[in-house]
Amino acid sequence: MKMQIPTLLFALTLSNYAFSDLKYTPISIQLKTEKESYYEGEKVTFFVVLTNNDKENSHPILVPHTQNTGRKLFTLDLYDRAKKTRFIRASENPMLQMLVHDTGSVKIQYLKPLEELSIPIYWNDFENFYNYHTQYNSHHSFGVPIFAGLYDMRVTYNPGGNALGDSIYSFYNHTEMELDNSKMPMPSNGLTSDFCALKIRKSAESVLSIERVKYVTQWDKDRNWCWYYKDSIGVGGSAINLVHITSLPIDSFTVQKGEYFYSHFTDIYAEYVKRFDNGEIQEYRKYRDECPEELYALRFNDFQQQTYFATKLPDHRFYTVSYNQPTGTKHQEIYYSQDGTLGVVIDYIYNKNGVFIKTTTTQTQPCIYIDEHKKSYRLMEEL
Repeated sequence: MKMQIPTLLFALTLSNYAFSDLKYTPISIQLKTEKESYYEGEKVTFFVVLTNNDKENSHPILVPHTQNTGRKLFTLDLYDRAKKTRFIRASENPMLQMLVHDTGSVKIQYLKPLEELSIPIYWNDFENFYNYHTQYNSHHSFGVPIFAGLYDMRVTYNPGGNALGDSIYSFYNHTEMELDNSKMPMPSNGLTSDFCALKIRKSAESVLSIERVKYVTQWDKDRNWCWYYKDSIGVGGSAINLVHITSLPIDSFTVQKGEYFYSHFTDIYAEYVKRFDNGEIQEYRKYRDECPEELYALRFNDFQQQTYFATKLPDHRFYTVSYNQPTGTKHQEIYYSQDGTLGVVIDYIYNKNGVFIKTTTTQTQPCIYIDEHKKSYRLMEEL
């Protein structure tokens, strides 16, 4: 693989970093959408804008070329729109999966002082998802469909993990402060853009194709909901192939009151969202079809005070905590083992004035009562 780099310019550029101890990265990143909004099933075009903020010097950047294996340069994260409790709803796989053996390459490009480069990337372009010869930029997916709604998006630019990236960047994190001053400083986890709004409108179509999967929609006039069935034949469907329910009217991406959002992706996860009228989360659950079930959960009372939180920990255990209100003190914590056979329960004891006294620790077997706890999975049959 040959690099067409002006040798003298490259040497002069890197020499600028040797005289600075600051972890200043002159390159910034921004994410934009091509249009104000999109309809369900429509190909979404994003623009990743890389800018050289240096007023005097040119700087090298890594850009996509023919690469079709390894880590992507650009990865997308989809966030909930709630501002107080903004969290990731879906992340794409950072690795390319083109099903080919030829690795291809990225390339180095120089940005002049204050110059910017706009690179298009696409979501829901499955016609070209595996077309590694011409459409590297289409290889973006969250692994699940994204239905109508208002979301916040971010893109991360991570040029690490390949020889070219290592040749021009000195990667650092908060615990490793040493830098190679002959290279451009770059955070080890890359550069992340600010938030960009993604508005996906409810389509009027009765048959949708999202990431090459067909969904048949049917309106429930009594509840004023729209039901989405995967690979449904004929009219209607059942709880077995029901994937999504929404209360969004046609041509809308949000409603002020009473929004209902439920999705169930078999063997992946289910998702339920309930909001306050201001759009903030009242209850959010991301859970799976096995015990322990909750992957991420939030719950707030009518005063928008948090009463519950659950997550899957990095060590693969599951954790839940409930809070007393209005004090916000911990009520109970539970740590579940990865296989759900053991739960450690920590209860927090307070006196009548709300002053903490002690904790008590007991053990439980959470999967014994999972059938009773999994009422949400029977919800569709009941509906």
